[in-house]
Amino acid sequence: MSVRVKLFLLLLVLSVLPVLVLRISAQFTFQELSQDLVQRSWHRTIVKTKDFMRLMVEDHAELWRREGLLLEQTMRLQASEVERTLAGQGREELSHAYASSARDVSDKLFGQITVFEDGQVVASSEDVRLPRRFDARQTVWYRLAVKEGGMIWTAPVIDPTTRRVGLTLSIPIRDASGRILGVTALMAPVEIGGLSNEHTQSLSANLKTYLVQFDSNDTSEQGLHIIGEPGCEKGEKDDAKHGVSHAMGAGRGMLGLAAPGWLTPDDPAERELILSDLNNGLSEVRQVRVNNTDWLWAYAPTKLKGTALILAAPKTDITADATMASEYIEGRFQRQRHLTFIILVAGLLVVTLTAWLVSRSFTKPITDLSKATAKLGEGDFEVRVVPEGGRELKELGRVFNEMGPKLKDHTRLTSAMALAQEVHHRLLPAHWPDLPGLDLSAVSISCEEVGGDFFDVIPGAHGHSERTAVLVGDVSGHGLDAALLMATARAFLRMRAHQPGSPAEVVTSVNRYLTMDTVGSGRFMTLFYLEIDPVADCMRWVRAGHDPAILYNQALDGFEDIGGPGIPLGVIEDRVFLDASRPFLLPGDVLLIGSDGLWEARSPQGDMFGKDRVRAILRQNASAHSKDILDALMAAFKEFKNGSPLEDDVTLMVIKSASLEVS
Repeated sequence: MSVRVKLFLLLLVLSVLPVLVLRISAQFTFQELSQDLVQRSWHRTIVKTKDFMRLMVEDHAELWRREGLLLEQTMRLQASEVERTLAGQGREELSHAYASSARDVSDKLFGQITVFEDGQVVASSEDVRLPRRFDARQTVWYRLAVKEGGMIWTAPVIDPTTRRVGLTLSIPIRDASGRILGVTALMAPVEIGGLSNEHTQSLSANLKTYLVQFDSNDTSEQGLHIIGEPGCEKGEKDDAKHGVSHAMGAGRGMLGLAAPGWLTPDDPAERELILSDLNNGLSEVRQVRVNNTDWLWAYAPTKLKGTALILAAPKTDITADATMASEYIEGRFQRQRHLTFIILVAGLLVVTLTAWLVSRSFTKPITDLSKATAKLGEGDFEVRVVPEGGRELKELGRVFNEMGPKLKDHTRLTSAMALAQEVHHRLLPAHWPDLPGLDLSAVSISCEEVGGDFFDVIPGAHGHSERTAVLVGDVSGHGLDAALLMATARAFLRMRAHQPGSPAEVVTSVNRYLTMDTVGSGRFMTLFYLEIDPVADCMRWVRAGHDPAILYNQALDGFEDIGGPGIPLGVIEDRVFLDASRPFLLPGDVLLIGSDGLWEARSPQGDMFGKDRVRAILRQNASAHSKDILDALMAAFKEFKNGSPLEDDVTLMVIKSASLEVS
């Protein structure tokens, strides 16, 4: 991806991201505000509606109770008047008794009727037409009045004159001895006590009122038994709309019970709560679900023979204003989204154009730097750029122009280091010569590319074929200068070891030569120089400031330091070194010559490897070949370091007698 594209994308993100964040934040804010307003509006509307419906249904329940009491009083007066007329004048004068007893409520009645035990029916109006073979004694209101012996409310029935649904109030009539002669009844329209349209329309056009009976035997299963529906002359077509169910069809019989209607909530628990309230004489407003539709029911007991008034309104009508408010808010929110989208698109166009123009001014010097960097990576250290652009880009161009020569010098130095490393490795013996009587192994590890540690094996020392010179040296410091001093010392030692003399004379001569090169530099070298003659059973050595060699005596199972006096080489020019001697190794003995980089090494936790650990490994592997002993030391050292870098060069040489038969 080019710099211009990256810059364009960066500007795009920086410009668009804040807009998107603000837009998302505004969206959540609008949604929360909309939901809060709608919820508050719904809650306030429902609370006010509940209060209004409760007040309305309680007032009209009280009105119905009073009118019902008036009808009951009228019914008692009619029964008394009928009984008096029968006792004095006979059945022919009953019409006068009807007119006399019901004159105060005649405008609220369909009519009056008396049914005698012999089946004769005397009505309040000559317009009443009874069906042929109709026996009024089989009506529910007749049978219940006779059975209960008192006043009975039954409904709804069809008035024989108006063919309208009404309520029936019936009571038995008796002779002087108390024997029941028949039943007299009043039929009143359901509109008695109905709620006015002016009030109901203010709530909902679909509001419905019911007069129900809540103490019927079937209410626990069916719900509330509908006694009357004020204004039900519109017919049954509205019943299903308002959650009313009719058992066994919708037909009504002449002067008999209509097919029973029920108000049944979907949830039995809601039905039980409503019945409990009514039985306890409480009025309440509840949200009820009927036929999977939510309604608000306001109900109040009339305190008249287990009856109550119910005002039912669809919840959707009650919350219509809140719904309209929600839709209005959502519409405004949608318009705001469209406006934000237009602004965002316009912003994208402006950002795109700006990014393109700005990227052209920025990317030219960056492109030049990119091309020059590619050439520099290919090894063209002479490549240069013309610093241009802003201050930072000019500074970058200047730094780039300075980087080429530095990289050239670094590359040259790296090549020199690689060459020095190769020379260093070549100076170490690649393979061992045939050394009769000796089992010898050595290794040298540098902590940098090149180091100052070295070891060497010089067979045929001083012209004696049975004599072998071995040595381990450690030049102070690390790096290229230490490697150069090491190479010089190695050359001096090889040259002098082939000339006549003793180990002490060899080291003394090499010190004199080396001091000429190190004077004033602060450089020096420690050396352990050992000459071995297995035939003569003799070892002679010089310790020039180096750590003593470690000798393990298998016969005594003990250790001995092979040391002696001596200072490092390259310090004092005329220093005379002395040598020491002892018999050659016995079978099973192990001699270790090493640099301090092994036992002074530290673990990642800061612990020192130490000579005790070295001695334990030598004792444990004394019966093995020198190569196996060396491998055991290096394996323990690697585990000890656990991947941490070396602090110093490590050089080790293990010497054993070749006459040992390894088990």
